[in-house]
Amino acid sequence: MTAQLQAGQLTFRPGQTLPTISSNRAALAGVLLRGKPAQAAPQQLPRLYALCGEAHRLTAQLAIDAACGLRTHATMQELSSLTAETAREHVRRIWIDWPRLIGRSDQNATIAALQSLRDCPLLGQGISENSPIASVAFRKWVETAVLGESVPEWLARWQTNPDECMRKWVTRSMTLPAKLLRDIEYDAIQIQTFETPLLPHADRDALCALAQNIAEFDDFDRAPTSEGKVCETGIWTRLAGMDGNRSSTSNAWLRLGARIAELALLSGEALDNLALGSLMLAPGEALAWSEMARGLLLHWVRLEQAAPLANIVDYRIVAPTEWNFHPSGVVAKALAAMPTAACALSQAQAVRHIGILAAAFDPCVSYKIEFAHA
Repeated sequence: MTAQLQAGQLTFRPGQTLPTISSNRAALAGVLLRGKPAQAAPQQLPRLYALCGEAHRLTAQLAIDAACGLRTHATMQELSSLTAETAREHVRRIWIDWPRLIGRSDQNATIAALQSLRDCPLLGQGISENSPIASVAFRKWVETAVLGESVPEWLARWQTNPDECMRKWVTRSMTLPAKLLRDIEYDAIQIQTFETPLLPHADRDALCALAQNIAEFDDFDRAPTSEGKVCETGIWTRLAGMDGNRSSTSNAWLRLGARIAELALLSGEALDNLALGSLMLAPGEALAWSEMARGLLLHWVRLEQAAPLANIVDYRIVAPTEWNFHPSGVVAKALAAMPTAACALSQAQAVRHIGILAAAFDPCVSYKIEFAHA
């Protein structure tokens, strides 16, 4: 983390009864922003939450603008910026985190991976923040370094049958992502991951109910629920891609595959793949959301009055990590389903499975593991 204020850690307890996850993450947005001018939110939050700083900036700006009665819809430039950051985060997670979390120790492979990462246009000077993401250079890089084949052909197979697409792809492709996923196929398929998808941004009433809970309960972000249900959020719960067949990615291997699929999708020309919007709840109060790399990000704000120069009375953020790593949520249930690690070998297996879960659900903080006898 680049800011000390963002420090926090998750604790995982595999093979134990729920709750199998605890967190010492603090709600820092309100502490930082309370009493400050409204525009402090989009200016300061990207520094506090640096991993997805642009998503936080865009969501904060929409929340402030909606609270002031100015607008509730994102511009095309904002959608382009969110798309670029989301794709860039996918690339970083695959090339930097996946080898550490799910790969075998291989220094030569790590060096080769970082060398190929340098060629990605999104990480260099080839594409500026305001450029369309659908550049020839980026799509070519995705086809060469990620898929090893044509984006349209790969996506057509994924959309028809994700499981069959993945099995055949990892067998024939020699790209870094394919090799990593091929190595963990057996283990990752064993890890079932299925929970109610978080989709309040599909319905105004659901958004209003969720906003009311965020406003009323100071500790809501520590164990959030939607309509009384523990939910999950991620690449596989995007509004643009929901087709009613949620079981198509109901294990950790296919959840990892979903990141590959979205990276391929984001290399195209469309800017309607990710939702970014806001809702004015009352004069001076609003909820904004963005579908960013880890899932659905929510910002709630209350101002002294509905005016751009007003001060912030309260500001609250519910990040994807709080949903996916809920004490009784989708990852917690997967941890509870693991066998009790009673020996060094079983502990090593648990560590491997937890690494797979961490790669699939991508917490924005570090984690530690506590075994039952510790």
